[in-house]
Amino acid sequence: MSSEDFSTLSSVYPVLTDERLSKALSDWFKENVTFTRWEHVGKTGKGDSCLSEVIRIKIFGKTDPRDLKYIQIVLKSIPKSVSRRLTFRCDEFFKNEILFYTEVLPAMLKFQSTKNISDPFDNHAKVFLTHCDGENDIICLEDVSIYKFKPYPVRQEGIEYEHCKVTFNAMAKFHALSFAMRDQKPEEFNGISNLIFENYYDERIWDWFKDYWTRIFSIAIDAVEQEYPNSKYVEKVKEFAGTETYKKMIKAVQDRKYGVISHGDAWTNNFLYKYVNGQPNDAIMIDFQLARCASPVLDISFVIYACTTEDMREKYYDELLKYYYEVLSRQIRAYGSYPNEVYSWEAFMAEVNKYSFFGLAFSFSSTPHIVLPPEEAFDMDLKGHKKHNIADIWTLTPFKTKEGRQREANNVKHCVDHGYI
Repeated sequence: MSSEDFSTLSSVYPVLTDERLSKALSDWFKENVTFTRWEHVGKTGKGDSCLSEVIRIKIFGKTDPRDLKYIQIVLKSIPKSVSRRLTFRCDEFFKNEILFYTEVLPAMLKFQSTKNISDPFDNHAKVFLTHCDGENDIICLEDVSIYKFKPYPVRQEGIEYEHCKVTFNAMAKFHALSFAMRDQKPEEFNGISNLIFENYYDERIWDWFKDYWTRIFSIAIDAVEQEYPNSKYVEKVKEFAGTETYKKMIKAVQDRKYGVISHGDAWTNNFLYKYVNGQPNDAIMIDFQLARCASPVLDISFVIYACTTEDMREKYYDELLKYYYEVLSRQIRAYGSYPNEVYSWEAFMAEVNKYSFFGLAFSFSSTPHIVLPPEEAFDMDLKGHKKHNIADIWTLTPFKTKEGRQREANNVKHCVDHGYI
């Protein structure tokens, strides 16, 4: 391609005009910067996202002919395919994530800035530009790969102990900020928590979800029947498969007694890690399209069942719960609140017992996708203007490998053995 192809972005993304990019560059660098060109860096893999199209680019500008500046960003755009937008309700997810990045997170970070915190919550990408109109939605975030953050090497494999620790560390810091803010600035916290909305577990969504729900639970039942035939686990997962579980999940996301701003979709793809001497020492969370205000255990239980294996849980499950709470309570205390008052260990463990089923049920949606080899990922390039049933697009079948079945069945076993279902 010639250099002229990169002189404007508006031909590809109409809302990214030269003027809008110049303003975003000026806001970013805190001086007047004029957009000059852009450069393609790369794409993400097939099947990495159904809700958005994602590319990496560099955006260049100048303050004068001798002072050139650029930022490398991840550009998430709502799919151009009308069929894909309608099928996956992409506009709702984009709206929720944009509200998180433009309203909710800034308010939380503003509160944090009033505190003298030695280890603040900074486990997120910075926003460069957003636009929301339901048809041309855009989220541009600084590309944290320039700081050496990268995905877990093999998403098909469960994360091991060290990755789990830095993941829980990031989650605990994120949740602690909410606990302190709702304790000290309750009106402000309630205001921002009401901006984001539930777009996965709600009565209005059941018709959209029910066929897919039936399929993912049938896959789970098949896995348990094959790996633990004629066992109590088969009986329990069949009882768990009914619509009553979906209703319980609705109640779970509506419970704000200990509600925090939570990630909502805490599985392997949505964490990026930085390494020192080959070991993970930090994590960043991405993709807040399912952000909600709810118990932190909804996030924690999903990490456990979507991201870990039986071997890791057998060795470290109790230790990881204690580690999460240690970081959480330390951060709450650093913000000037009292952990025993806002979220005691006893309250946390009561919610672990009450809401860990949520992570298991949610993992039935993610695990079949996680274990798929990249070459078998579903093609999201839907043609036309028709709204499809998501079960007709995500044509999942029972696990083809023993490893896949064990991953699913052992999640059920863990939940049953701990009395969560």
